[in-house]
Amino acid sequence: MTAPAGSGRAQIFRGGRLIDQFSVTPGSSFTYTDYLLWPSTGYGYEIRWVSAAGSIVLDQSLTVRTTAASGAFPRMYGPGSFWNQPIVTGAALDPNSAAMVVRSLAAGLGESNLANSDEWGIAVAYANPASRLYSVGCQLYGCDRPASFRIPSYAAPTTGSDHHLVVLDPAAGTELDTWEATHDATTDSWSAGSRYITAMAGWGALCQPGQRCGGAVAAGFATLGGIVRPEEIAQGHIDHALFLTLPNVRSGLLACPATGSDGGDTNTAAIPEGARVQLDPSFNVDAQAWPRWEKVVATALQQYGAYVGDTGDTPAIRAEATIDRGYDAWAMLGVPRSPTLAGLPWGDFRVLQIQPC
Repeated sequence: MTAPAGSGRAQIFRGGRLIDQFSVTPGSSFTYTDYLLWPSTGYGYEIRWVSAAGSIVLDQSLTVRTTAASGAFPRMYGPGSFWNQPIVTGAALDPNSAAMVVRSLAAGLGESNLANSDEWGIAVAYANPASRLYSVGCQLYGCDRPASFRIPSYAAPTTGSDHHLVVLDPAAGTELDTWEATHDATTDSWSAGSRYITAMAGWGALCQPGQRCGGAVAAGFATLGGIVRPEEIAQGHIDHALFLTLPNVRSGLLACPATGSDGGDTNTAAIPEGARVQLDPSFNVDAQAWPRWEKVVATALQQYGAYVGDTGDTPAIRAEATIDRGYDAWAMLGVPRSPTLAGLPWGDFRVLQIQPC
């Protein structure tokens, strides 16, 4: 796109929804990439070129159709990340595995779910080099260092009490993780209870095993670690470990690779944050009368398992909240909001050998 004479700002709309806006110089050219689009789908765009005084200099419209999906959906973090390592055959179990399954996984079993709602999922947005650079304020944790990040206009946190928002900047290769994120529309400013910046191709936690550091999730993991994305369900396989919240999380014990914990259960049979659980790989997932999406999740739990990363009211596998897409990707797949996982054989899970960290 080339900014016309008299323009001082570009506004990009998709389907009538403001995606981004930023300052431009007349005659300058740039490319804007819109992410979070569904394959083989048409989208209508409007580009408004606005003068410094606020009047519209030029209004352009175009229609774009995305290509069909090709190859596996990209997974987060580097190939050496703990999130991306399959569980080896015959992996050692923790001696206390059976007791921990009873204590932590069976608790709240009937209310277990895939946390993909706009309240309790993880909101995801993508920045462009043109997106505005914000100095993100901090209220509670991780406030010892400044955090500046490009955030697109459409970015919004989840609506539940955690107000999680992750912003990815592919051009810079960085990820902004926030908890209790808020945007003040009057001042056009962002702040959060905690906010951290990490590498999109990094380790997958905010610091290395054995170290202690905070994060936007209790275990100190990068916030997109283990999050189920709609595209992964569409392709029929998830190629990474999942993120698990539990109601009974052990206090006083931290399992690698976690770097922090909010565990409050003093019972030694409670599972600590950082522990990796696995659905027994001998369990016949294909034979179950489950919807396709649930079989995809269950298979990932056999192949990669799940890391305990936070305390929650119920056992839940975290997934993307599609609040920032402008459309309900889960509904397109026939997956309801917060669908139950009570049908999973939670008694057939086991806890892999815990390495205190």
